[in-house]
Amino acid sequence: MNIRHCALAAAAALVLLAGVAQAHIRINPTESAVSGREMYRMRVPNEKQVNSSRIEGEFPAGMKIYAFEPKAGWTVTLKKNDKGDITGATWTGVLKPYEFLEFGMLAVNPAAAGAATWKFVQYWDDGSSEEFVGAPGSRLPAPVVTIK
Repeated sequence: MNIRHCALAAAAALVLLAGVAQAHIRINPTESAVSGREMYRMRVPNEKQVNSSRIEGEFPAGMKIYAFEPKAGWTVTLKKNDKGDITGATWTGVLKPYEFLEFGMLAVNPAAAGAATWKFVQYWDDGSSEEFVGAPGSRLPAPVVTIK
């Protein structure tokens, strides 16, 4: 293999790896206003060759989630604190290989500017799971929304 072929192969590998790195669970928009009302969309791809059947989420401190978009075939179970505030949710259904879904949530943003970190764990039918709780730039980063 000559240098040109090696360079092309390396470039192709980087493109593929960048695509995989971008495929993790994401939250949009990535910026929003202090105390603003927002519709957030959680994008969940299935990055494995087996069905994914559950996503557990923990919402940012100070974020008041109050409504969830219904999704055919999926059930949302809410996690609440002792005050009755929604602090997380579990989505159960079937997400096949090569598919993705978006789940909408309505929220009131925190009253202070800063980073709002969402934490997720995705589960597959083979018993495996991945925790999207890491720092930005890590292998499994937690989605972060900048509140300003």
